Amino acid sequence: MMGDNASDKLSNKETTIRIVRVGGTIILMLLLLASSFGFYFSMQSAICDLAEYRYHELIRSIFNLVVIAVVILILKKFIYDK
Repeated sequence: MMGDNASDKLSNKETTIRIVRVGGTIILMLLLLASSFGFYFSMQSAICDLAEYRYHELIRSIFNLVVIAVVILILKKFIYDK
């Protein structure tokens, strides 16, 4: 009987730790998502401020292409390297 009670307490502790880790990971991912959007739109604004007017769309297109390439590489690494 005592062994069962001890294993229940251990599994409850492990469950609690797992919930805290998953919750923390979700919060950090949301923070990362918000920061990514902020960075993206700040870069778009910086391009307008730093580049000559006639080059805005070209530089934005290049920046967007780089963002797409980086996202594809990261997704490829997560999906195919498991």
